[in-house]
Amino acid sequence: METPNLFELSIDEASSGFLNETSRWAKFLSIVGFVMVGFMVLISLSIIGLGSSNALIEASFQNAGYSSPMMVGVIYLVMAVISIFPYLYLFQFGSRMKAALHGSDQNALNSAFSSLKSSFKFVGVFTIIMLAFLILAFVVMIVVAVTGGV
Repeated sequence: METPNLFELSIDEASSGFLNETSRWAKFLSIVGFVMVGFMVLISLSIIGLGSSNALIEASFQNAGYSSPMMVGVIYLVMAVISIFPYLYLFQFGSRMKAALHGSDQNALNSAFSSLKSSFKFVGVFTIIMLAFLILAFVVMIVVAVTGGV
């Protein structure tokens, strides 16, 4: 049996339906993600603003082991900024895929798949970085346990 040439692939009715539904889910998930990022920004700004002006909140953060509410707020803000990118790429995929399917636009289709690739690439690289940090933390924990915390 002859293997089909990749350039002879086409989007048939079933694939078009799957991609249309996928684009709707992508837009939904990205909008929910944008809302969550907005809440993260509000929480971080609240922690920064309220924590630095209220001695009781400052003391409760220090009792929980954090150096200051400002540091926790800044970390939350950084997490919000980092997490917006995969949602942005996902939203672009959903919008561009819908435009490509409704207008039979090859450039929009290519752009949609490029956005999907960027979303997966970002999440993949971020996952590798987080795994590296976890491994580093595990090694540090073992070294501290073996040396007795010295």
